[in-house]
Amino acid sequence: MKKLTCVLIAWVCASGCGGATDKVLQDFGIRERPEGYESGTDRVMARMNDVGKSEMKRLNLRERRGEVRYDDTDALRGRYYKAVKVYDRFYPLDANASGRTSVRRERGFVGYIEYSYSYYEGPRKISRTEAAAQAADIPMGEGGRETYRYRFNSGAVWNGAKGELIRRP
Repeated sequence: MKKLTCVLIAWVCASGCGGATDKVLQDFGIRERPEGYESGTDRVMARMNDVGKSEMKRLNLRERRGEVRYDDTDALRGRYYKAVKVYDRFYPLDANASGRTSVRRERGFVGYIEYSYSYYEGPRKISRTEAAAQAADIPMGEGGRETYRYRFNSGAVWNGAKGELIRRP
């Protein structure tokens, strides 16, 4: 099979490449792409910064209330504190073409963005209500990263849908 493919590619190149053949050879990286050519994945990667900025705002808005935790290091006098997850940076990772979906039969692209976050805590309080009312602005020194998948249509345009979490910390 490999010999047949190599012979076929050699024959196509030797016989004077034309329209569709040029496209196939360019897609496989055998022939150079014309100047100014931009693939769909290139367009998706160019738009990933805008997606990352808007999604980071959405993620921080979702986590703004945080959660109240209980610190039981002192067995007799435990205290409550508020912990908030703050997303601080994003990293566009990859974009590639996706196959046809069974629902719409459309082709499109999938992009991946990784977000880094850190936890902040509030001062220790006696009651849960007091802890919830406090601002969480003390860095805990804990953090991590999460990767989200975003779907783009065949024109490399994001529809604004929430990303799908694909890797848990």
